[in-house]
Amino acid sequence: MSALIDKLVPERPIAPGDDIDGLRRRAQKVLMQHGFPHRKTENWKYTPLALLEKRNFEPVAHAGKAPPPKLPFEACVVAIHNGRIDPARCRLPDGVTITGMVAGDIDVSRLDPDSPAHAFAWLNLARLERGWRLRVERDVARPIVLATSVDDDFRAAVYPRLKVELAANCSATLIEHQHTAGEGLVNAVLDIELASGARLDHVIERRGGDTALVEYTTVRVGEAAAYSAFVLDSGGRLTRQDLDIELARPRAGGRIFGAATLAGHALVDYHTAIEHRVGPTDSREDFRIIADDNATGVFNGRILIVPGADESHSRMNTGNLLLSENARINTKPELEIHAEDVTASHGATIGQLDENARFYMRSRGLSDDEAAALLKIGFAAAVFDEMPAGPVRDWLVGRLEAES
Repeated sequence: MSALIDKLVPERPIAPGDDIDGLRRRAQKVLMQHGFPHRKTENWKYTPLALLEKRNFEPVAHAGKAPPPKLPFEACVVAIHNGRIDPARCRLPDGVTITGMVAGDIDVSRLDPDSPAHAFAWLNLARLERGWRLRVERDVARPIVLATSVDDDFRAAVYPRLKVELAANCSATLIEHQHTAGEGLVNAVLDIELASGARLDHVIERRGGDTALVEYTTVRVGEAAAYSAFVLDSGGRLTRQDLDIELARPRAGGRIFGAATLAGHALVDYHTAIEHRVGPTDSREDFRIIADDNATGVFNGRILIVPGADESHSRMNTGNLLLSENARINTKPELEIHAEDVTASHGATIGQLDENARFYMRSRGLSDDEAAALLKIGFAAAVFDEMPAGPVRDWLVGRLEAES
C-alpha cells in the first residue's frame, strides 16, 4: 500500500498552529511506520483498497453549498459538504451547540499504534484541518441530521471529524444522511459520548456512489445510558464502516440493528465491536445483508466481555440473502467471553429467498417480481421492529419499499 502513502499522506503534517499539532505528528509517524492495511490484515482482507490506489485525488476547490436534504419530517440539520462544516449554516435548537474541536476532545486510546488496522483513523487525524464538537444539553424533540454530501464532480480526499456529546439524562435522535457522487474519498471519524442516563437513537441512512466512504465511529456509553444504532445502507463503490461501542459503566446498553441492500457492483464492509467493560451491561445486535447482481457484503461483528463484567448479557444474529450467482457475502460473528455469570449467544445464516413463499404469493395473483420484492422488504425491515414508531421509522421502511 505504498502507493496510498504517496497519494494520501502529506510529507509533513498539516499544522495550522493549534493545540492538535502534536496529535497530527503522532498520527503521521504511525502511518509512515506501518502504512495502510493489505490483504493479510485480517479485518481488511475483503476491503478493495486497490481502488483508491488507482485514483488521483485533487484539492477541494471550495467548500461549496448543498441544498438541505429533502426529508419527510422536520429536523435540525448540520451540513457536511465536501468534508467541511459551516457552523453558520447549522440549524440547531436551544440546548444544542457546535464549537471547534481542541486536543482534549480527541481520544486515540482505542487506536492501535502498532499495526495498520486503524490506518484510516490515524489518516483522518494526520490530515485534520478543523474538527467540531456537537453538545446536547437537553432533550431534543426533532432529529439532528448530519447531512453528508459532495459535488457531482468531486475528486478530492476529505477528512471530516465530529464529536457528539449528550449530557446526563438527555435524549436525542442523530441521523447520518450520507449521499455521495464523484470519485473521491470521504474518510470520516465520529466520536459519541453518552453521560449517565442519556439515550441516543443513531440512524445511518446511506446511498453511496463512486466516491469511497470510510468511517470510524466510536461510542462510549455511561451508567444507565442507552445507545441504539439503526442502519440502512445501499452501499457504493467502496463503503467501509467501523462501529465500536464501549459499555463503560453499570447498566449501560448498546444495540445495533442494520440492513444492507446491495445491487450492481456495490460493496459494504461493516465491522462492529461491542465491549462490555463492566457488569451488569446489556447488548443486542441484528444485522442483515441482501446481495444481488455483482454486489459484495461483509459483516464482522465482535462482542467482548472482559474479566469482571459479570451479569452481562449479549445477543447477536446476522442473516443474509444471496440473490444471484455472482453476489458474495462474507459474515463472521465473534464472541469473546472472560467473565462468569453471563449470557451470550450468536448466530449466522446465509440463504436464498424461500421458493415455497414465492410460489404461494404467485398463486395469490402476484407476479414473481412482486413476490420477491415483498419477501426482501419483510426480511430487511424486520431489523426496524425495535425502532420507535414514528416518521423516521416510516421513512426508512419507505425507502426499502421504493428500492425493492
